[in-house]
Amino acid sequence: MDLNPDTYEQLKQGEYQAPSVYVAAMKNRLSHLDAAAVRERLEKVLQREDVSDIVAVESVEDGYIQVVLGSDDEEDEEHNAFFVFRLRVHDEVDPADWSYETAEYRNRNLLEDERMEMQQTPQLLECITYLDPDWPQAHWMLQFAVMDAVAGDCYAMQDMVSGQFFSGSWLADLAETYTPPSLEMGYVIHVVTPEDAHSDDYWMHTHGLLKFGLPELEVLRARRAQLEQYQGLFNSVSQILLDDPTLWHEDAPLMCAQTQHGNIAVRLMPWQTALRSDLLAPVKKGFFRQKIQRFNGDLGEREADDIHTEPALVMFADINGRPAHLADLGAAVAEDTHVMLMLPNSETARMYYLAKEKLPLFAACLQRHPPQEEVWTYLMKIRCESPSTEAAEHMWFAVQSLSDTEVTAELINEPFHIPEMQCGQTYTLPLDEASDWCIYAAPLQARITPDNVFHLRRYLRAS
Repeated sequence: MDLNPDTYEQLKQGEYQAPSVYVAAMKNRLSHLDAAAVRERLEKVLQREDVSDIVAVESVEDGYIQVVLGSDDEEDEEHNAFFVFRLRVHDEVDPADWSYETAEYRNRNLLEDERMEMQQTPQLLECITYLDPDWPQAHWMLQFAVMDAVAGDCYAMQDMVSGQFFSGSWLADLAETYTPPSLEMGYVIHVVTPEDAHSDDYWMHTHGLLKFGLPELEVLRARRAQLEQYQGLFNSVSQILLDDPTLWHEDAPLMCAQTQHGNIAVRLMPWQTALRSDLLAPVKKGFFRQKIQRFNGDLGEREADDIHTEPALVMFADINGRPAHLADLGAAVAEDTHVMLMLPNSETARMYYLAKEKLPLFAACLQRHPPQEEVWTYLMKIRCESPSTEAAEHMWFAVQSLSDTEVTAELINEPFHIPEMQCGQTYTLPLDEASDWCIYAAPLQARITPDNVFHLRRYLRAS
C-alpha cells in the first residue's frame, strides 16, 4: 500500500501516470504485423491535419512495434510535439473475454450486433501509450486514430484501465474527427454498495483519470439518494482539473456547481488523509472507549488489493471555509434538486464544436421523425443572455422545430440569473448559440448525443 506522499508530489510534477491501454477486437485477421505493414497502414493517419509525419516505426521488445508521430504547428514551433505508441497483435483470443455476458455491466456504447458478434474476433490489437500531460486530449484522439488505421474494421474496443467496452463503429467515427470525446468516456465510476442498502455507506470512485495525469476521485460514505448528484460532481470536478491540473495541488475550495439552494464548492483530500480525519468515521460507543466501525473504502478494505491504493482525492463539501461531508450540503444535493454544473471554458468549447459538427444528423432525424411524446424527444442546450443582469446561462430546451439559423423550443430549466425567461415558455433562438444536444429515441432504445451519434447515423442509413 502506497502511503507515501511523494506519489502525489510525483503526480504533480508529471512524473507519475498510468498508461492509456486499449484493445480492439478486429473483424479481419492480419496475416502479419511488422514495422513495414504498420507504416503502410498508418498512411491513413497522415490524412489528418494534426499529424505532420510518421517519425519512426520500429520493432521493440516483447513483440511490440513502436510508432512515433509528429505534429507540427507552423505558426509556433514551441507547440510541435511527438506522440509515441506501442502496438501488438494477440492471436490467441479467449471468446469469454469478449462474450455478450462479459459486457453486461461494462457496456459504454456497444451496438447490439457488435456485442453479439465480438467474440468471433480472430485477432486483437493492443495499443499502449502515455498521454502527453501538455496535450492529453489531442494525444488520446491520435491513439484512436492509430488504432483505427492499423486494425481496420472492428467489432469493439475495450479500455483496459476502466474495463469499459466501446463500439467499433464509434472508433471509426471518432477517427475522422478532430474534436475529442467527453472526458467521461475515459473513466468509469464504480459504486460499492453496502450490505444494508439503507445505510449511508456507498463508496463511489473513478478508474481512468490517472491516464490523463490526474488523481482518481472518490466519495466515501455516500447516501443512495444522492448518488446521481455526486456523479454530476465527478464530471464537473474532473473537467475542471483536466483544464487546470494545478488546482488540486493546493487545499482550496473548488467551485463546481450551482443550485437554487446556493453554490456547491468542494475540497479535495488524499484518501490517506481522509481516512485519518474525523469527517468519515462512524463511531460506536463502548463501555470504556469509542470504537471506529468499518465502512466501505476504509483502510482494511484497501489492504486487500493494489487497485484502490493509487493516488485518489476524496471529495468533501466546503461549508463556511471548512471541509464537511457532501451530505451536509442538504437540499443542494437532494435527489430532486436541479444542479447546474460549472464546466471550464475548454469543455464548453469542446461540446460546442462537437455539437456543431454533428448537428446535421440531429436536423436530419428531426425532419424524418418529428417530435413525438415518448417516441422521439429532441433536446438542445442553448446559451442565453440576460439584458438586465448581463449574465449568461447554458440551458436545456425541448426542440419543436428547426431552420438553418433558428430553433424554436420550450425551456425546460428554471433560469438562475435570467429573469426574462421562464421554464415552460417557448422561445425562438439563434441556432449558433446551441452548445449541446441529445435525442431520446425509443426506436433505438437509446439516448443519442454528439458523443455517440454513430448509432443514429447507422439507423438513418438503414431506415
